Amino acid sequence: MDLQKAEKKINKSRKFFIKEIGKLRGSRANPNLIEDIKVKVYGSVMPIKQLGSVNVVDPTLITVQCWDKNNAEDIKIAIQESDLNVVPSVDGGLVRVPLPPITEERRKELVKIVKKLAEEAKVSVRMIRRDFIDQLEEEEKSEDDIERGKKDIQKLVDKFNDNIEKEIEKKEKELMSI
Repeated sequence: MDLQKAEKKINKSRKFFIKEIGKLRGSRANPNLIEDIKVKVYGSVMPIKQLGSVNVVDPTLITVQCWDKNNAEDIKIAIQESDLNVVPSVDGGLVRVPLPPITEERRKELVKIVKKLAEEAKVSVRMIRRDFIDQLEEEEKSEDDIERGKKDIQKLVDKFNDNIEKEIEKKEKELMSI
């Protein structure tokens, strides 16, 4: 594994982390909350974003304008069965998803979830670093090359950790704002 491959893997971990925390609801509605919910339609399973356009109308309302009005009920059912604890309604080909205000207790719980996801991302990156170093040592390179490789991968890991900490702070601020 060369440094570029390690960097790509680290960036994948970062993007995955950002996507996952984007699904956590703060004080404003976010299309990420529902767009990846799977819906049983046409004899298969598809995410909502492939069945209609997901829009945020105001801070407490998300709508899905279905491309096929016949899918509106299926989308409604899929949203109801998700863990969002919301009650969507259907108006023709439009699914409305009102979001209730979240309590202080739930906000603190969401912050804990963000920190847990961050720790999982950091563990993933530590594993990438370990694999990189193991491969360096297996290639029987000189001590200088191994030390240089260790320093280079550690710089990437430190940069990743700094980015994650900034994302945590940003999301925590969003979650705790009313």
